[in-house]
Amino acid sequence: MVEPMTGHPAADRATSEALVVEQFRDVVPASTWLVDAAKTAVDSGRVLQLVTGTRSGLTYPLESLLADARAGWVVRDDFGEYRDGFLGLPLAWNGLRFVPGQGATIPEPREYSPGGGDLEVRITTSYPAGEPLRIGRSAEIAMRAITGAGPLGWGVAEPVTEPWSASEVSAHCLVRAPRPASLVITGEGVTGRLQVSQVDEDVVEELRLSGPLAGSVDTRRVEDLAAECAGTVTRMVVAAHPGRVHGVRGTVPAPPALPYGVLFGHEVVSAFGVAHAQRTPAARVKLLGAGARKAVWCRFDGGASAPFEQLTDILHHYGKPIGS
Repeated sequence: MVEPMTGHPAADRATSEALVVEQFRDVVPASTWLVDAAKTAVDSGRVLQLVTGTRSGLTYPLESLLADARAGWVVRDDFGEYRDGFLGLPLAWNGLRFVPGQGATIPEPREYSPGGGDLEVRITTSYPAGEPLRIGRSAEIAMRAITGAGPLGWGVAEPVTEPWSASEVSAHCLVRAPRPASLVITGEGVTGRLQVSQVDEDVVEELRLSGPLAGSVDTRRVEDLAAECAGTVTRMVVAAHPGRVHGVRGTVPAPPALPYGVLFGHEVVSAFGVAHAQRTPAARVKLLGAGARKAVWCRFDGGASAPFEQLTDILHHYGKPIGS
């Protein structure tokens, strides 16, 4: 391969279309170098392509960073062949970037036990203009609910460098405003990212957590989490990801996270009405919260259709596009 220049200290190769970074370690974190390389790639209109070995794994903060940056994960096997680390699709170098090989198809992911792998929690909170900001509160609620302990640390990359402090997290995000802020947070057996951005006049906080193992978390803890979030969050999704264990994504292709339940906050319930919420097409539907801040918690277990089908029906019920 012939490249004109690296274009970034972390890049092993650079072209007009891609920054290629090689990391052949057992666990690849969202290091400061990789965070900056992803930003450089996005700002320059190129794609970041991370190359690892078959025995490497990605931390959840790095996995979500690659998704947000629309970056690629390229796995090189022991025979020098390349494939997509998430999908297993065979890849080839075309002189500018890694692309799907001619005639390549995505292989079927191997079968996993339902509910296997890490618990995955995604929480979106919107703070309308004029309302007090409580950045980091969702992380404290979620971690205490699923582990019994609060967050331990935070930082702009891995490893995190600061002990947890919601006030310091808020101060960091406010200093960056109106630019978005992205942080790595950790807890007891939990890792994730906290992103804060401004959408019109609102401040939107997006929390993504992975861990502990889904099978080790009592369902009552998840129910308690839904009840505690009911009055404040815009949406929460709880799922189990079969391809991620202890916060690390392996190179064996896996199906998407299997949804367990979704919570729609009081803004959605107020917009559509309580009667509409009670007709949500899910296996189990429960109204949570009080007064004007009622939310609807939808559980997928025990229904006649598969969880993914139920989630699709629910999103259509509330006029939400898939993946919104």
